[in-house]
Amino acid sequence: MPARALLFSAPVAAVALALLELTRLPAEAAPPARLLASLGYLVRSAASSFLVPALVLGLTALALVSLKDRARLAALIGLGVAQSALAREVLIEYPPFAHSLLATAGFVLAALALAGLHAWLGTPRLARHRRAALGVGLALAVACLAVARAHYVVYVGQYPTLHLCVLQLCFVGLTLGLALAISAREARVGRRGRAALVAAAACLAVLAVLELPSSAWARPVAIAYTELGRAHGVAQALDRDRDHLLPSALPSHERALAPDDDGRARFERHSGLPEATFALSDFDVLLVLVDATRFDRTSLARPDGPTPALARLAQGAQTFTRAYAPSNGTFPSVAAMLAMAPVSFAELDVEPRFWRGRLREGRETAAEAMRAAGRRTFWVGHDHEGCFSRNIAGLDQGFETVQLVPEERGEPAHADVDARIADLAIAALPDARHFGLVFFVSPHDDYRARDAGLEAADDEARYDAELAYFDAQLARLLAAVDLDETVVIVAGDHGEAFGERGHRHHLSSVHAEQVHVPLVVHVPGMRPAVHEAPTSTAYVLPWLLLRGEPEERAAAERVLREDIGPMLRATDGAVVSEMIGQRRQEAALAWPDRTVIYDVFADLVRVYDPLQDPMQRHDLREARPALYDAAVPLARAYRRVRFDGRRFRFIEATP
Repeated sequence: MPARALLFSAPVAAVALALLELTRLPAEAAPPARLLASLGYLVRSAASSFLVPALVLGLTALALVSLKDRARLAALIGLGVAQSALAREVLIEYPPFAHSLLATAGFVLAALALAGLHAWLGTPRLARHRRAALGVGLALAVACLAVARAHYVVYVGQYPTLHLCVLQLCFVGLTLGLALAISAREARVGRRGRAALVAAAACLAVLAVLELPSSAWARPVAIAYTELGRAHGVAQALDRDRDHLLPSALPSHERALAPDDDGRARFERHSGLPEATFALSDFDVLLVLVDATRFDRTSLARPDGPTPALARLAQGAQTFTRAYAPSNGTFPSVAAMLAMAPVSFAELDVEPRFWRGRLREGRETAAEAMRAAGRRTFWVGHDHEGCFSRNIAGLDQGFETVQLVPEERGEPAHADVDARIADLAIAALPDARHFGLVFFVSPHDDYRARDAGLEAADDEARYDAELAYFDAQLARLLAAVDLDETVVIVAGDHGEAFGERGHRHHLSSVHAEQVHVPLVVHVPGMRPAVHEAPTSTAYVLPWLLLRGEPEERAAAERVLREDIGPMLRATDGAVVSEMIGQRRQEAALAWPDRTVIYDVFADLVRVYDPLQDPMQRHDLREARPALYDAAVPLARAYRRVRFDGRRFRFIEATP
């Protein structure tokens, strides 16, 4: 009886989890035809994802009917441990989890629990303790369904192998729970019941392999919104385009991407930056970055906001209300800014944790160009949890001096890091013409309670207090700078999420909350203005260098011809933000009248109206099909130009 119950329960568990995944789909999936097509894709995904643990469950059923006593018990315990080991293999496809003590302890506990459950199915005591078996089985089944639904609230958009590992353990646990409950009840299925089950299984099998009219709609949506769908969809995408999506080798020196001889003119039309006639050689340049700062939380977006010093600077400067970071994390974003190129073209070596890596030597940076033109160059900034001393390399190219201030999460002694950065930056300002990078950190999580009244406050209140602390240090720095002699750029390196779409912090999406950042550019003598066209923080340095010395102009013209121009040409002038990880790759494409969020693995295009819906809450695929139809070829053009011009590769994690 337990063997038959196990064989019956496995497909039921897989279908139950597929049905549960349907609840993750957006409201547009509600029409029955779309639901059926989505269910078919998810059943196919479940069959693929759960195939190996299902085979092990088949071996468990075989052991139950063919082995005796001690041999059966030993085999069942071994198979239970094997299920935990298989789930661990799924998890450590993301290598950093391989050394996690917490994960290892969890798998040890899972192995003990699964071994015990397997053994219980094969022991004669099952018949003597049916009520206990029924209770445990039902409780286990309910718990697995609850975990399968609830795991989405943790690390939304991040760590796909963790989510798939949880689903695999839930599949095994749900199967065992149902098998225990069925065996305890000695439930038997009659001939009609068996026929109904066979018919249902056949219908699901046909649904899984059939291409329904709505399948083209359902497939990318299931991949983008569910972990079962994403696992299957990523595998399919890698089968087709592995060399472009997950490259491990350097690209050929002969790029398939043709340079854009009209790159400068195209840049001037589409960059969102104003015309200017100043000579950069007349000024110093100070680039002030602040970590994890989203535009709508600053005083640039709300008069009563926490950054009055930034707002005062903006009154005499160029202020950009739709500035986007090149990416949603410090490494790719700052690397792209210094390399003056889209992330995918910026000569990056990316580790499995895609916020770690290096900008390869040989890629000329803005700092190198300015140093070659005779400027002194310096960098003063944070080293949050070893960000730049251990995890990111190559961004120091071109800087004569680099001073990093350590900061560890939650360390009270490090609460004054931004004040120390301001002190060092003020002391580092040279008398000669210079380019300086000053990088503040206060708004990065976790957010400190800077006074007693904030200890019980929510994240957003403490985040605003951190912005205010940064702003006070910015005011000190600006007071020490001769604003009549200095171009000052203040920008966020990326944004920060507070629960939008389930996301927290950053590195999980390229929606507005994670890439829409403040950007203020003060140029002495230039008339202040507010600019509402989209622009990129990666555009500012080449815009400046075009007005510089020959070495600076040459560097800017090269990137406009080889990198920025071809991207603008392919996307009809879109401002591009990119997230490039091993299991999640997205791009935000911003135009004055629309913004597209493109999931590269899923090939899913979502389109938003930036004027009516700046926080991108309402996907307009259904409401404005003409807008969507116009966006699809541009998203596909981005995909092609990225594939043709990519200069990144994935590398093994460094120690």
